[in-house]
Amino acid sequence: PVGATDKGPLDGWDWHSESVVIGSGHEIWSRAILALQNWSQFDMSWVFPYDRSVPLEVGQHFAFVSRQIGVWCVNVCRVVYTVADQIGETQRFGFAYGTLASHAVRGEELFLVEWDHETDEIRFSIRKFSKPAVFLTQALAPLTRRVQARFTRDALRRFSDEVS
Repeated sequence: PVGATDKGPLDGWDWHSESVVIGSGHEIWSRAILALQNWSQFDMSWVFPYDRSVPLEVGQHFAFVSRQIGVWCVNVCRVVYTVADQIGETQRFGFAYGTLASHAVRGEELFLVEWDHETDEIRFSIRKFSKPAVFLTQALAPLTRRVQARFTRDALRRFSDEVS
């Protein structure tokens, strides 16, 4: 269900959403946009982007590399939609990717920066839905969900540190 991360939880899918306030003001907003464009949320010791030059455009393929249980994996995804709008007093920028056939899980993940001009608060959110896609991730579903939760926590922290 392409685009469902912007709508809300889906029956039959694992759903996860977290956010963090990353600051306020135009400088933080500009840094947050640049950080997303540089795939900074994937910049960790156990996850990193394969090619930072991939633009945030619908249809673009990108990969990130991750280490799970001592094994390095390449995960290939496609940008399925982008966000660059204003709803009321809230300006938004972000993108969602969908997993491709070689990915260990099926699903979609949204990375969204929102600037509430009324409060001047800037928030970074990650929302995702997924299901295990291969035998190993199905057999290890609880571990798969823990790894996904770890990614969300670490990505929120990494992005906040990059922007602040």
